[in-house]
Amino acid sequence: MNRKLYVLLAVIVLASMALSACGGTATPTAPATQAPATQAPATQAPATAAATQCAPAKMGWDPTTADTGSKGMTVAFEQEPDQAVGMFSNMSFAAWIWQIFGVGPGKWDDKNNLVPYIATEIPSTANGDVSADGLTVTWKLKPCIFWSDGQPITSKDILFTWQAMMNPANNPVSRSGWNQIASIDTPDDQTAVIHFKSLYPAWPTLLDLGPNNTSGGILPAHIFQGKTGLEKDPQVHQPTWAGGPFAIKEWVAGDHMTLVRNPNYFGSPAKLDYINIKFVPDPATGLAALKTGDVDLVVNFAESDIPTLQGLASQGIKYRVDPTSDFEHLFFNLGTTAGQTINGKVVGQSDVDGFCPFQDPNVRKAIILGIDRLSFLTNYMHEDQSAFIASLWPNSYWYNTSLTPYPYDPTQAASLLDAAGYKVGSDGIRAGTCNGKPVKFSLGIETTPAQFRIDDVLHIQSDLKKIGIDIKPNHIPAGTFFGSYSEGADMPLGKFDMAIYTTGFYPDPDPTGSLDCADVPNKANPTGGNNYHLCDPQVDSLIAQGLATADPAARKKVYDQLQQYMYDKALVIPLFARANVYGYSSKLVFPPSSGWANAFWDAENFDITK
Repeated sequence: MNRKLYVLLAVIVLASMALSACGGTATPTAPATQAPATQAPATQAPATAAATQCAPAKMGWDPTTADTGSKGMTVAFEQEPDQAVGMFSNMSFAAWIWQIFGVGPGKWDDKNNLVPYIATEIPSTANGDVSADGLTVTWKLKPCIFWSDGQPITSKDILFTWQAMMNPANNPVSRSGWNQIASIDTPDDQTAVIHFKSLYPAWPTLLDLGPNNTSGGILPAHIFQGKTGLEKDPQVHQPTWAGGPFAIKEWVAGDHMTLVRNPNYFGSPAKLDYINIKFVPDPATGLAALKTGDVDLVVNFAESDIPTLQGLASQGIKYRVDPTSDFEHLFFNLGTTAGQTINGKVVGQSDVDGFCPFQDPNVRKAIILGIDRLSFLTNYMHEDQSAFIASLWPNSYWYNTSLTPYPYDPTQAASLLDAAGYKVGSDGIRAGTCNGKPVKFSLGIETTPAQFRIDDVLHIQSDLKKIGIDIKPNHIPAGTFFGSYSEGADMPLGKFDMAIYTTGFYPDPDPTGSLDCADVPNKANPTGGNNYHLCDPQVDSLIAQGLATADPAARKKVYDQLQQYMYDKALVIPLFARANVYGYSSKLVFPPSSGWANAFWDAENFDITK
């Protein structure tokens, strides 16, 4: 991102937040609003343990037969991942496991910077690894680095990963971004030269590891070469390989996963012998285990849990709050079997039609106006008004600060629904006709069984009942709720009315894969990640404009326009900006974290004190 040349960014490092990383008290600083840095503050690789010779420490090492050791920590996960390898899962909990054992050229650190991991430095125009036209990015890997089984990690693994992601016989969660690559050259084992079809400023989201970047990371070619249907492969679900500081020893479904120190890790050896992931039904169970000392860290508390955590200091329990660019949102199934015609081509067809009235923006506005979102945020989540958001790019440089969240106005909401022809019946529920067919506003909301979502849906149900909309809650276990098209999950199949979950458009603001017509999932496109089933030519046009330049100021104008358009059309309902809330034992040495790096970006530095 050169201000004068407008060539490709040296690296997408959006310095969107200055985060505190201290335990015991949680005092998050205000998010930064400056333009992203043109390159990472330090592009040289961090120091690693020096190798005496180019050979793995233990050739043929197998984590499943390795000794667990005696020094470890136990972490409570309220959701059990559906897969271990990130690019085949929609779940944050899978992304966190992937951070512990996976590997990529770079990763995001506790300052929200992209830093080298297996690469020697981050590509940039300054070091010549990003071409002047922005179409070529070269990754240079460290020499003498190994997978956990002792096989070398090379540029061939990068090439294979791209090929695997694009192979139609495999079903990753999304091919977005990977499909922008024209070719990859591997002139030697330490060099991967990536040629893009056109300018693609979001290239750091490919290959690199991050908690909101499940498609990042690389696969070991020697494990998967010649295989297809990788989404069902045992080495994707429960790998016996790793590139990171730990490897999976065992996974007992419904109970726990144990990861042990990887002796062939190229970085500094992990300080712990093992990390035990304990699967618990809910955060309350995790909190009880934290109090008794059965777990050392609980990673997914809600913001509403902060007052409880604040009162546990005397019991040796600390907490940490990292602001993030994630958002909780309620959204509509906007799918149509007809799709849209763009440039003479029909695109964005869903397998089934969503609720017909949702195609009317005034109906969508009525539902937004009919929910007292601010009351739930302040009274239940214990958040201040700064978390009350109008768009989907919170706590970042990209947020459109000119927008004001829709207010709670049930009177206006009722008027909009009346004007649209949907009248309240004798049963208190609105009904009418849409495209000549009778419809009734008795609708489902799907989400996970997290307690704050159970309470939020009840709050929404109560509010919408006042304007003649009947809501039926449907709380689905996370592993099923976030399932893929091929697994028969409701969202990609379009078999839902509305849904709620947390996600975010970062480290890069590009929402390709989530909001574009080409990624609407259907039988012909099962890897599409557009759960909104939204296909809007103007949204597509603005997304394309956001990728047509690497200049942050120019991109900011485009994303401001996109947010304004989505706001005016009421395409989604932003509920609130999210934070990462951790509770942990005072004996745990919890390394610095951030909203982009999360807790596990440097898992080798966790430690336990007596």
